Amino acid sequence: MSTNIHHDTPDSLFTLTEPEGAPDTDDLVYHALCAASDFEEGEGKPFHIDGTHLAVFREEGKFHAVDNRCPHMGYPMSEGSVRDGVLICHWHHWEFDLKTGGCFLAFGDDLKAFPTELRDDGIVYVGLAAGEKKAARLRVIGRGQRQLVQGLKDRSPFLIAKAVAALRDAEAPARQIIHQGLYYGANKTNEGWSSGVAVLAIAANMWEDVDPADHNLFLVHGLTQTARRTTGASRRPRTAFPRTDDEHSPDQLERWFRYFVEKRDTGAAERVLLTMHDRDYSKSDIARLIFTTATDYYFTGSGHALDFANKTFEALDYVEWQGAEEILRPIVVDLVGRTRHEETSRWADTVPVLEGIFADLDGIWEANRANDAELDIPAFAQTFLMDDYAELCAEVEQKLRAGVKPTDICRAMAYAGAIRTARFHLKNEGDWHDVANIYSYAHALYRAFHYADCKELLRGLFHGAVYMTMLRWLNMPSARIPRPGQRLEQEFESPTAMLEQLQEFADFQKVFEAEQLVSQYLEEGHDVTALKRTLAHITLREDAELHMFQMLEVAYRHFDLTDDPEEQRMHMLAATRYITAQKVMKNILWSTENAERLQRGDLLSDREDDN
Repeated sequence: MSTNIHHDTPDSLFTLTEPEGAPDTDDLVYHALCAASDFEEGEGKPFHIDGTHLAVFREEGKFHAVDNRCPHMGYPMSEGSVRDGVLICHWHHWEFDLKTGGCFLAFGDDLKAFPTELRDDGIVYVGLAAGEKKAARLRVIGRGQRQLVQGLKDRSPFLIAKAVAALRDAEAPARQIIHQGLYYGANKTNEGWSSGVAVLAIAANMWEDVDPADHNLFLVHGLTQTARRTTGASRRPRTAFPRTDDEHSPDQLERWFRYFVEKRDTGAAERVLLTMHDRDYSKSDIARLIFTTATDYYFTGSGHALDFANKTFEALDYVEWQGAEEILRPIVVDLVGRTRHEETSRWADTVPVLEGIFADLDGIWEANRANDAELDIPAFAQTFLMDDYAELCAEVEQKLRAGVKPTDICRAMAYAGAIRTARFHLKNEGDWHDVANIYSYAHALYRAFHYADCKELLRGLFHGAVYMTMLRWLNMPSARIPRPGQRLEQEFESPTAMLEQLQEFADFQKVFEAEQLVSQYLEEGHDVTALKRTLAHITLREDAELHMFQMLEVAYRHFDLTDDPEEQRMHMLAATRYITAQKVMKNILWSTENAERLQRGDLLSDREDDN
């Protein structure tokens, strides 16, 4: 199987070509179904033959066979009824010609019809082509492509889930579904880098951290959030400047970009950025420009500008920069339109302190490059929790001048962010996003130094330090954290039983009990992959919002970065606390489960609910 992304028509997903040739539909093989006497006039019977689902009807002494899955929502056509040669789906009353499968709705897909024979032995036979299995797969893919586009336009979680279930069942690669979602989300919005495309990028990053049984659900989450943040209308087209023999210098284009962002001119900044991409500037050069601009201002958009810049480059790497001309554009909106905190009263007192540090940014950078020092990350995480931002900034500057790697300071900031989250008291319910923002920001800054190791990014360390001190009020009162060695009173037969109990604690928002269990699970040395997949499942079964996914990703990545058991424990406790404290609806879970059941050919009426 080979695949091709269509970047010029973002409504389409991808096409599949079959190098071994088209399905052979000429040579029919007839399969026995059952005795003709078993059929009632006008009533359908379901059959399944080598991957082909059939609905067979008897009308006026003749037998007709069609695809058993309604092309609209996949409802079993065998449950439908026949009136004067018209087959009616009982779910949404789509109508089809029973003989040919043709749909009476102008916008509806046809049913596939199959030849039948009533032989002398009284048995009804159906004819299937030798290539029917392949042809059926291609029909499913084509239908899934159309359903996904329609689901995104209609902002329908169920249509999106139906499309995902069909495409994945037909072995469409998840990478291409994510790619199309990224491209659609970037092309169909005038907003910046939205929560939807961010969740899709996180899905790409966390694919191996999630149980394969939850993969469809992860895709539906990202695509549904993408649909909710798009309008269906494409962004206004932007193009690179025309080529000339006298091309602009890189310095001039960079100056222009930062100037137009400063003036909040989105269109002009976009065009400069597209010109740099068109002129084949390196990924590192474009990343350095974006991250530099994100830190030109104080903690832009409460850290989201830098965070989403990182997600932009992670997503582009995932799709190997195909369609970059669209996927790059939304970050400009974030750089231009989000709050610059030096302009706010809350940050006013920090400006003299930070400007004093930034005045010698060159000297800090040179000293950092000239020296080499190790950082005790857990100890410096505690330093990040001090109350005085000026004192904290002085500590960060001292470590940088001593030669500590900026990425190690980012890790300490992330560790401190985990502690802020774990100590976040439930009385502060309305401020959950604040602790999530610093946690995700610290990780994004860590990643940014890998994309663009430059002096301008050092400013981000000080922005984060100031914001960390502002969050100290969210730990007053400070929530209790399970002590190392603390155990639940109940006994567990196995690690699996512990993880099942974790899900129950989450269901009833028993936050501290869930934290105790996770702490105990880690200290007993059980399988971390199973724990990660359970926490991911707890997140995915809710209508989770962006910050819940961010918390998971950062916790998992920084757990993997350290060998220190307490640091690992704290990251998992932070994720556990954040996720189990949130209680939202399960609409996306139900849509995905129903779509998967229908894709398997099950009836919704057969569902057995546990609650």
